[in-house]
Amino acid sequence: MLSLAEIERKAFDLMATSIRKHAFLPTWDFEGKSINLPFEVEAKPGDFIRLKTTVEVPRDGLKWFIKVCMEGNALVRLDGMAYGTIDDVHTYIPIRPGRHELELIISPLTMFGYHKWRIKIEYAMLVGIMWEPYVLAQRLLDLISFIEVLQEEDLREALLKELSDILITVKTVPSLRQITLLRMLLYDGGLGIKELKLGRFDIREVRTDYMFLSAVYGIGELKGYIEDIPRPSKEEYLSEISDVEEKLEKALARLRKAFPKVGKAYAFAHSHIDAAWLWTYAETKQKILRTFSTIERLMRRYGITYVQSSAQYYEWLEELDKDLFEKVKRFIEEGKWILVGGMWVESDVQLIDGESIARQLLYGQRYFKEKFNKTARIGWLPDTFGFPASLPQFLKKSGLEMFATYKLLWNERNEFPYHAFIWKGVDGTEIPVHLMMSYKSSMTAKSLYKQWKRYKNKYEVPFLLYAYGYGDGGGGITWEMVEMMKHMNKVPYIPKLIKGTEEEYLRELKEHVSEMPTWEGELYVEVHRGTYTTNLNVKKLMAEAESKLRSAEIWASLAHSMGIMEYPKDKLEKLWKRTLLHQFHDVLPGSSIKEVYDEVIRDLEDVIREADEIIREATERIAQGESLVFNDLPWEREEVIEIDGKPVLVKAYPLGWSSLKPIDEGFVKAYREDDTFILENDYLRVKINDEGEIISLYNKELKWEGIRSPSNVIMAHVDTPGMWDAWDVNEDFLIQGKKLKTVRVEITRNDGYIAEITVEKIYGNSKVIQRIRLKRKSKLLEFHTEVDWWDKEVLLKAWFNFNTHNWSAYYDIPYGVIRRPAVRNTPWEQAKFEVPALRWADVSDGEHGVAIICTSRHGYTNWDSKIGLSLLKSPIYPNPWSDTGKGEFTYYLYPHKGYWFEGEVYKRALEVWSPLRVTEGSPGKRKFSLMRTDAVVGAIKLSEDGDGYIIRLYNPSKGDLEVEIPSEGVEVDIPELKVLGKVKNRVKLGAFEIKTIKVSSLAKA
Repeated sequence: MLSLAEIERKAFDLMATSIRKHAFLPTWDFEGKSINLPFEVEAKPGDFIRLKTTVEVPRDGLKWFIKVCMEGNALVRLDGMAYGTIDDVHTYIPIRPGRHELELIISPLTMFGYHKWRIKIEYAMLVGIMWEPYVLAQRLLDLISFIEVLQEEDLREALLKELSDILITVKTVPSLRQITLLRMLLYDGGLGIKELKLGRFDIREVRTDYMFLSAVYGIGELKGYIEDIPRPSKEEYLSEISDVEEKLEKALARLRKAFPKVGKAYAFAHSHIDAAWLWTYAETKQKILRTFSTIERLMRRYGITYVQSSAQYYEWLEELDKDLFEKVKRFIEEGKWILVGGMWVESDVQLIDGESIARQLLYGQRYFKEKFNKTARIGWLPDTFGFPASLPQFLKKSGLEMFATYKLLWNERNEFPYHAFIWKGVDGTEIPVHLMMSYKSSMTAKSLYKQWKRYKNKYEVPFLLYAYGYGDGGGGITWEMVEMMKHMNKVPYIPKLIKGTEEEYLRELKEHVSEMPTWEGELYVEVHRGTYTTNLNVKKLMAEAESKLRSAEIWASLAHSMGIMEYPKDKLEKLWKRTLLHQFHDVLPGSSIKEVYDEVIRDLEDVIREADEIIREATERIAQGESLVFNDLPWEREEVIEIDGKPVLVKAYPLGWSSLKPIDEGFVKAYREDDTFILENDYLRVKINDEGEIISLYNKELKWEGIRSPSNVIMAHVDTPGMWDAWDVNEDFLIQGKKLKTVRVEITRNDGYIAEITVEKIYGNSKVIQRIRLKRKSKLLEFHTEVDWWDKEVLLKAWFNFNTHNWSAYYDIPYGVIRRPAVRNTPWEQAKFEVPALRWADVSDGEHGVAIICTSRHGYTNWDSKIGLSLLKSPIYPNPWSDTGKGEFTYYLYPHKGYWFEGEVYKRALEVWSPLRVTEGSPGKRKFSLMRTDAVVGAIKLSEDGDGYIIRLYNPSKGDLEVEIPSEGVEVDIPELKVLGKVKNRVKLGAFEIKTIKVSSLAKA
């Protein structure tokens, strides 16, 4: 019996012999000049060059491919139309017979952003192949890879014997030229995946003897230096191919009878395209053209089904190539191209406001409906780094019927127990979840076998969600993958492959819902915990942009309802979409390259400025020259604000405006007492030692000391993850740490409205300045922090030890609150050594608590009563300049009674996120309050169809809330596409419930 290596040799020989002809394409046009390959030109990211030539493809019965060996990726245009891609995994593409104008639009970047500051093309050629024999050889190689992973010894031996019996008499031996052309076709090029050691996973690696023969002799033969060995005659070769194919079909039929297929796999072609990551948005637009044109051609030839998320990508496609967009649209209408996700982009969903998740779904689903008359039914976030317990409600209320994801399989400590389950959210909403075993599968027997082996819910949900195609950097499926689809159902003991359709897949999934286990709470991914912190500036600007957009819509809506301002719907929509783009799951988390953030930070600053202009115009029109204070939160506020640099204490009406009248109540002061500094007002008395640490946080109302031991201890933790630098935090490094050295503590402000103590600390080449403030009539202790940071691979944390007796802590999530353990008894609890929160974390025991509030720092460590807020993380990969230089942020301590709701933690957090606003003018008389409630008003805006206003409400408590709204209306879904029922002017909200109410008008002010 032949060995596996001998069988592989026979299969490679059959494949090489399928190559019959070739023709080099040495001459191209570049910028109006004729050039010969090889060709090299300097290029930086963002550069594109164009090479053109004319090709004549013979009509001789062979399948012809164009092969380009180069550094970089290219969009191929054939006769003026987008035709496909030359990239790391598509280094050759088929080309139809005839005379064609061929154009390559080349970027220096490879699929994963790797480049060498140049574009280099070694050669281009046409290769003619006998396609069916080539595919047969690929099938044989696929079976060899299958045998290598088989754990069932009897099947392994049986398959090995069958292949041996089939191939033992094969005499075909390719010529040196055929060996060389096969090696060049399959393995030349692909710089990025080679040098980054990623490799192709849909074809077998080249044999060592082929590499030797092609290099040492084959190149010489192609150049005419040496004579080739004979190649098999076409007739003898085809006779052997026919014999092998016949025997293989019979052998596989026998094996399927002895080893029947197990389970099913719904196969969907897919390409995960990161909106930005190791490349910029501009490169992604080219990736979309390259990938979509490849999919369009394969879909036309093979009738595959393909899933693609992200409305933004379709909008870009329509702008870049209307012809290709129309082709995609036709496939969507036919049900072959399936819209998934329903979001503007595949965003992060832990670090953004609940309203941002709503807008991701609103603009995504409405775009799909407008352009394709369909909405997504499958939720799709395969690569996002964790999922809040509020997400099921967002998905269900946006028309999504199930949720598909993957990243839970990356858990580093605890294997997630289910691969198909019901996910129950914080409000009780339930949605089916189906985990992909990979979102970039290879369409091989080996892949299907291993995924079915790993899949945990074979009995409850007896089928895989099988997404195949290259991804992250786009690319998608290959010709080999789609050809292998026909082969998969002939292979024994792997799942039956079903060409997935949306309707059939969802129907069968729903049939098994009753058998699924239930998972309640968040889907915490035990990896990439550093993304809660990395890149201070983008997270700070995102929080500010979200706040400004919310305020702009509220005041523009009220001004519009008063008939004094046109609602800037188009402008606000564009501002939202720009913001949503930057929430992509590799952008906001801080894990992209420097060039991405150069662009994103500029754009977010522009969004903030433009939103602020809308706020200014709306409030000034409302004020009509009067001096008013505006409050966009639905409860009364009393705060110190600064007007023209002078502090004043003001009161503000709930969700409305009132005259700006400074009030003189309360006190605040800073002073020395023995060896400590004191900040004191009506509510708090704070002691600070000569290290700038809090040694007492005394709440006068509660007569309670909030600090157990020195707090706000700023520690630098060495942070050098083994693999994912910007992404990960290692728990071992948290145990080790060095306190920053304090070089200055002094009272720097004491004007009766704001008392301030400034603390300066240093570490290495870096400096941290904190202005610890207490304001008159405020219950918040403020830490205004400036960093000038230059030390790399450091995680900076502020540690606190609160005087509570708690086994758990509460955390703010988008439109929700979650309780997490503060003890470390189980591996699941131990894995949560760094967890995300949107704006606050609260350590409380039911009687008292202390909340840490921060709108832009999201990472927390909680061990018993000790809690650490991550302030800064300074990785070098993929952005060596990440978190260097100057930055600013503010966090707050808030001691309170009870738990978070009784203590109004969420109100204080929203107040610092959405500050009061004033207009200047004559003494104000106007006053108005739209509504007053303890619920959160997430949005007030003009409805998408323009015939009313949307009020989005969220209940932040575990009990029911009743909210009085300005008028009767209807409840609608989040995308505003379905009416769910009528509502009176008193709306009941269940625990953590989100409701979207549409009213015909807002109360006249």
